[in-house]
Amino acid sequence: MRIICLLLLLLAGFSSAQAQDKIYRKNGKLVEAQVLEIGTDEIKYKVFGQNDGPIYVLERDRISKIVYANGRTEKFEEGLSLTDPERYAGQAKQAIKFDFLGPLIGYTQIGYEKSTGVGRGYEATLAIIGAGKNQRVDFYDGNNYRLEKRNQFGLAASFGYKFSKLPTFLFSRNTRFTHLMQGSYLKPVVYLGNYSENRLAYKANQQYTLERQNITFGAIQAELGKQWVFGEKILLDTYFGLGYGFDNKERDSYYYDDGSAFNYLNARGGRSPGISVTWGIKLGLLLKDKKKEQE
Repeated sequence: MRIICLLLLLLAGFSSAQAQDKIYRKNGKLVEAQVLEIGTDEIKYKVFGQNDGPIYVLERDRISKIVYANGRTEKFEEGLSLTDPERYAGQAKQAIKFDFLGPLIGYTQIGYEKSTGVGRGYEATLAIIGAGKNQRVDFYDGNNYRLEKRNQFGLAASFGYKFSKLPTFLFSRNTRFTHLMQGSYLKPVVYLGNYSENRLAYKANQQYTLERQNITFGAIQAELGKQWVFGEKILLDTYFGLGYGFDNKERDSYYYDDGSAFNYLNARGGRSPGISVTWGIKLGLLLKDKKKEQE
């Protein structure tokens, strides 16, 4: 009987020794535990063999894997994935944007942006050149100094595809994710437009006059920017772009060359085609899908 009892105790002890969970931490430490609960941000456990002991909490991002008593292994990601669309469920995926600096330069630009997936989206804009500050042309006509206006007027459009990098923000022990439309981005973009404006032309004997010119311009750019979303309603977008531009614009006759040109939405350096530069600040309003809200 004693032998049977000893064997039963040994078997119970062996089973108990095997019925433990092993938590492998990223710092190399091993925790022999009884896992109680696995949440989205943390796990709860007791130290193995201390059933009456305290419950401990450990953040998921500190764990590499757990080997359970039944032999099953659960591995944890190196970092919580930002590419899972489910993390952004319910967020607005569209926005109407307004070029903040445009009216001060001489145009008004309205844009539409839509996210097509995590880290991807497109943006299209339409600009009215002339819906803004009327640029001045100051010159001497041989008798008097004259203060005239460019009176620019025309249309321009752009289309670009955005590749975004989404950041992670950490608060306390929980990991909170950014908005789907927030983050740094690279946007290949094409500009195309046509407008007319007054140009200063040289007549003769140091006399100048205004003449109307028609300008067609375009540019292929790569724009780098960063976009922030505030309260699921407002966004702020700042960007700078560099690429190639072309146009048929002639500079005012005060200049000795027909080099650089300013086409309101972009600036070209050197003779056409030349280096094209864009920059700006945009304010936006997020638009939610009404159908999904009703559901």
